[in-house]
Amino acid sequence: MAEEPKPAEESADGAQKDPKTAATGFTFSSYPEFLDFVHYLGEPNLIEFAEPVLDSSGAKLVQKGVHLRPGLIKSLQQFYDNKNLNEKIVIAGTQKLFQAISQKIRPKLLRCLEPGRFHIAQALVELSRTNIESLLLALLERQDVLPVFLRLDQADDPILPHLGEVALVAGGLAEQYCNQFAVKNPREVIRNAIFAGLLHDLSLAGNEDFLLEDIEKAESEHAQKSAELAKSTIPALPEAVANIIAHHHRRDTPYAPESAEPLAANSVALEAVALSEYMFVQLRSQYTKNPSLDYAQMLFYDLGRAFGQGRFHPQFRQIAARVWKKLFAVMHYGYQIGVVESQCLFRPSAVAYPTPYCTRVMCLHHVKSCELYDPQLPLEILRTIRLPGRPGEFAMPGRYGKCQLATRLPKGIDEELDADRWLSQFSSQAGT
Repeated sequence: MAEEPKPAEESADGAQKDPKTAATGFTFSSYPEFLDFVHYLGEPNLIEFAEPVLDSSGAKLVQKGVHLRPGLIKSLQQFYDNKNLNEKIVIAGTQKLFQAISQKIRPKLLRCLEPGRFHIAQALVELSRTNIESLLLALLERQDVLPVFLRLDQADDPILPHLGEVALVAGGLAEQYCNQFAVKNPREVIRNAIFAGLLHDLSLAGNEDFLLEDIEKAESEHAQKSAELAKSTIPALPEAVANIIAHHHRRDTPYAPESAEPLAANSVALEAVALSEYMFVQLRSQYTKNPSLDYAQMLFYDLGRAFGQGRFHPQFRQIAARVWKKLFAVMHYGYQIGVVESQCLFRPSAVAYPTPYCTRVMCLHHVKSCELYDPQLPLEILRTIRLPGRPGEFAMPGRYGKCQLATRLPKGIDEELDADRWLSQFSSQAGT
C-alpha cells in the first residue's frame, strides 16, 4: 500500500514538492522485461531488489538488497534460460532510482530548452518567477507519474519532446497571465497547466504522425481518450487537470478580438494549454513555406491570425506581444488578417489567401447569396491545400468565388509598429 499523501512543501527553488514523490517499486512480470529495464537504466546505477529473486523451486537466487553487476545479470540469464527463474521480479523504488530515471528522461522532455535555436519556451522559462522547469520536473518524479514517462522513454517515443514543450509553454503562459491579471491561487493554476500539458496527448503515444492526428483528425477524439487514459493510469490525477486534457483543443464560441472580459481562474490553465498546443501543431505542419519568413515569424503570423479569428482569449495576445516584441509586427499582421476573415457574414467561409502575404479572400462554401460574393475572376485551386489558419481543414481542387472582404486586407507587415502603443490603445478601448 502506498503511503497517505503528506502536506505539500516548498523546495528551495520555489517549486512545490509533491506528496506523491516518495518512490514505490517496479514489478516485472517477465525476466526479459526486467532485463530491458536494466539495459535502459545503465550499469552505473544500482538496483535494490525489494524481494529476493527465486528459482522455480522457491530457493533464493538473489538476496533482497542492492545489486547490479554484469555477473549478476549473466547468472540470472542462465537460470532464466534453463527455466529455473521465478519470473516475478520486484525492484524497490528508491529515491535514487527515481532520480536516475528522471535524469534519463529530462533531455528529451526538455529538448525545447536546448541553446542555439529559437523556441518560445526559452523566453517564458527565463521570465518565470515560479521556476516552471523545476515544477515540471517535480511532477515528473511523482511515484504515479514517472512510470508513465519511463515507458515512453524506453520506447523512444517521439511524443516526449512535444509533451515537454507544451507543458513548459502552457505553464509559462499561465504564469504570465496570473501575474498580469492578479489571478488568485496562481501556483495551482500554473501547476494544473503544466500537469495537463505533460499528459495532454497521452493517447497518441507510439504514433509517429501524432501531430497530423492532432491537427487533421479531430474526430479521433484523442483529447478525451488522453484524459481517460491519464485518469486510469494516475488515479490521483486532479479532476481539473483531466478536464483540461479532455478539452485542450478549444472549439467553443469565438472571443471578440478586442474583448476585455477577464477569464475565470479555472479557465486560465485550459486556455494556456489550448494555446500552447495550437502553436506547436501549426509550427510543425506549415502549409506554405515562404523563404522571406522563418519558422518563428510563421508561428507568430499564425498566432496573430488565431487571435484575430477569436480562437483564443485576447489577453493572451497582450502577453505574447510583450514577451516577444521583436515578433510583434508579424503577429499583428496575422491578427489583421484574422479580423478580416472573422467579418465573413457566413463565417467561417471566407479564407484569406495566399499565405502569408494575403491579397485575396476566397469563399470556401460558394455562398452566392452573400452580398460580398464576387463570381468574377474566381480563384482556382489546382491541388488539395491546407487552409491557412484552419487546422485540419482543406480546400479541394476547384474554382472558388472571391469575396469583397479582400478590400479590407492590410497591405503588408508594418515593421515600424510599436507593440506598447498598440497595446495601450487596446487597453483604453477595453476600458470604455
